[in-house]
Amino acid sequence: MDKCSTCGQQFPETILKKMIQIIDRKAYLNKICPSCQSIVLNNPNYYYFIEPKEPINLQKS
Repeated sequence: MDKCSTCGQQFPETILKKMIQIIDRKAYLNKICPSCQSIVLNNPNYYYFIEPKEPINLQKS
């Protein structure tokens, strides 16, 4: 169980969506519950956090 970053209620981790909030050129990772997503989606400072399925190789070949 984890807390929603907006309302503070407890939810299972699988239900919470990871979103990035940008404030003053800094990015913060927030976990948002389904009821708060409708509020957050109308805010241009929030973006969905997408984790890559494979590790990114940054070495040049």
